[in-house]
Amino acid sequence: MELNKIYFGDNLEYDIDIVPDLIFADMIYDNLDFRWVEKYWRSLKKSGVFIVMTDYHTVAQLKLFMDRLEDSNFINWCIYKQEWGGVPRTSFPQKHDDILIYSKGKEYKWYGDRIQIPKVTAGTKLDKKGTGLKTPCSVFDDLGNFSTISRERVKKEDGHNIQWQKPLKLMDRLFLPFTDEGDIIVDPFFGSGTTGEWCIKNNRNFIGIENDKNPYKASLKRMELNKWATSIGNQKDIVYKMVVGIVIL
Repeated sequence: MELNKIYFGDNLEYDIDIVPDLIFADMIYDNLDFRWVEKYWRSLKKSGVFIVMTDYHTVAQLKLFMDRLEDSNFINWCIYKQEWGGVPRTSFPQKHDDILIYSKGKEYKWYGDRIQIPKVTAGTKLDKKGTGLKTPCSVFDDLGNFSTISRERVKKEDGHNIQWQKPLKLMDRLFLPFTDEGDIIVDPFFGSGTTGEWCIKNNRNFIGIENDKNPYKASLKRMELNKWATSIGNQKDIVYKMVVGIVIL
């Protein structure tokens, strides 16, 4: 596989012959088939980081599965809070995603200084370091909602938003403390291409895989707008190539 390309098709069909520094997967939340986890875990470099987003449908089963992987080291169970949408009449509203973070082995990169946020105690005696800043906790309630009318939203050809898109500010929180410039991030559920755009803007390399045509097309356009050069798809289905800003079908 080549760096900085989006591949069309099932992520189980591709052999990852490049060693990633980080794998990020915003998975299909109700899918209990974790074969892809084992496959991509094997490709991850020693000391690399594996981040998976899901929700209450599968997070318990997924954690038990990842705890048993070879050289598995649990780092965090994070909560990404999104308080919008309807409210059920008979239960607490489910307004968050779960994010599991593991490393392959106990040695891994961590740069907490890159994601500092303001402290409530800034400017008081309780701010011992005097910086007014702190490392955010594992409940991400400071990022705010990702509005459906945000300019960052990516749309399908029919004008509707791509479902399940995540914002760049969440990628800042997840990728900055675990990667350096030039590192490789593999995203086997590439979706609308947030991982790719973040990598372009932050001098990282990426490989994306997506098997749904609508987000695949949208991600190609998004990468084009971010001055990215080429993309390939599954020869059996659709092949797109970007050349000087022109999409050839």
